[in-house]
Amino acid sequence: MFVRTARAADVSSIAHICAEGWRDAAGDIAPADEVDSAVETRFAESRLRREVQTADDMHGWVVAVEDGEVVAAGGGGMTGERRGEVFSLHAHPDVRGSGAGTALLRTMTAQHVVSGAREQWASCLDGDEHTLSFYQSRGFEVADSTPHDEIPAESVRLVRRI
Repeated sequence: MFVRTARAADVSSIAHICAEGWRDAAGDIAPADEVDSAVETRFAESRLRREVQTADDMHGWVVAVEDGEVVAAGGGGMTGERRGEVFSLHAHPDVRGSGAGTALLRTMTAQHVVSGAREQWASCLDGDEHTLSFYQSRGFEVADSTPHDEIPAESVRLVRRI
């Protein structure tokens, strides 16, 4: 498996992997119709295509590829002079636990550090213990929680020094 910058040809795979990951994370937390609506907005291929095409050193998508197939995707960027953020990080269910998510996070962290970040933020839905555990085991700590902007749930905000 290797990690690289996402390409236009990866957009369908990114949309599928992220949509399924988000549905898994939110499935027991919010009503299905609201989760579907949020997924359609967040991971619309037209939106992802624009994001992939306009990526720069401070914002963009990376993918983990195994046997020629995208198996995980992550998007992030700089949200302040010294602040990087992981906006999205999902792995195909068949490769969860294989190190794909960790490899993507490592790559995004390196991009953030090169861009001047000294802290890195991420978030997950309150009640999504799998994602919370993933981030906490990699040094993130819960900073606060805020109402989610797309579904009736709380979003847990996490931070670590990098």
